[in-house]
Amino acid sequence: MKFSTNASPILLATILLAACGVKTSDEQQVRALIDDVETAAEARDASDVLEHVSDDFADSGGLDKTQLRDFLRGYFLAHPKLELAVSVESLEFPVDGLAQAEISVTTVELTDPNRMLLKVEFRRSDGEWQVTRADRVGR
Repeated sequence: MKFSTNASPILLATILLAACGVKTSDEQQVRALIDDVETAAEARDASDVLEHVSDDFADSGGLDKTQLRDFLRGYFLAHPKLELAVSVESLEFPVDGLAQAEISVTTVELTDPNRMLLKVEFRRSDGEWQVTRADRVGR
């Protein structure tokens, strides 16, 4: 009887730590995806950026994944050097398989720095996180 009394708190702690590990793992995966997209954008590689974008991507401006690809190609041509400062302002997981973030993106340029805040939605599909929506907050 004494064994089961001592084992219960240990079992409960193990279950709680395992549950925390899953959430931390999801958070680490989403943050890694954000870093990968930043790196691909700075390398001006539209295909590497789009690797992390869902086929059913949409934004409030009406862009789908194909239109996003065309926009990125044009933007990267117009900006031969691109340096970004990206900061995750908030990251939440309202339900399993869904992440919502507010991300601050600043282009680091002496002549024309530009800062924007994005609300980004990520969904997990087949174990991989992808961007399904990205909307600019304010103008």
